[in-house]
Order: sequence, then structure tokens, then C-alpha cells
Amino acid sequence: MKKLIFFLLLFFSCAPSAFAQHSYAEFEKSLELTEPQKAQVQDIRNKYINEWQTVRKESMRRRLELRELNRNPAAGPEKIGKLENELRELETVQRNIYNQYRVEVSRVLNEKQRERYNNFFDTENRKMIHPSHQRRYD
Repeated sequence: MKKLIFFLLLFFSCAPSAFAQHSYAEFEKSLELTEPQKAQVQDIRNKYINEWQTVRKESMRRRLELRELNRNPAAGPEKIGKLENELRELETVQRNIYNQYRVEVSRVLNEKQRERYNNFFDTENRKMIHPSHQRRYD
């Protein structure tokens, strides 16, 4: 049963929602990218996607491990602390990958597209993180 729950959590955490896919696809169409821009954005996406997914999966694995440790009264606080630090490091790596991706895509866009791009991601980020963590790429 635990394995089933683990795999379901892993599956749902790695698979973007249909709404998110539709929302981003619609947004990308609204940018009216030229064919060369589309190709460049796709190349950039391909450059980062595997690395980002690998870090995300590792982060999920560590979260599940931490959850199990927290349930275990015999788990040592030093092991829990170490795992929490590893999770913070993975989250930093994931944010850095995401920010690098955004910077590179932003360079492909013209000024009008870049403004729409930043506004879209600022809005999406507000839903997920504290507004003070937002970055603009000009």
C-alpha cells in the first residue's frame, strides 16, 4: 500500500495538470512568436526540462523520506536536519534552473512579448510563492 501511495504521489507531482498545460499553451500562442522564436524557445525548454525534472523527482523522494523519518520516533534529529538541508539545497537548484530558463527565453522575445511573458509568470508565481520572491527579466 505504501508503494502505491508513493507512486501516485510521484506521478501527480511530476505530471502537469491539463489546465496548466492548456493555460500555458494559450498564453504562448498569445505571444505571437515568430517561427525562429518558437524554435529557439523549444530548444531552451529542451535544454532545461530533463535537469529540472530530475531535481524535482529527487526532491519528492527526499520529502517522502523526511515524512517517514518524522513518523519514526527513533529517527535522530541530526539525520532529519541533514535531510531538511538537502531539501533546501534541491529547492535552490530547482529555482536556479527555472530562473536560468526564464532569462534565456526572455532574451528571445521582443520588448512587448517580454512584458507579457513577465506578467504571465508573475501572476502564476503569486499563486505559488510569496510576491517578494518574484523576478523580472528585462
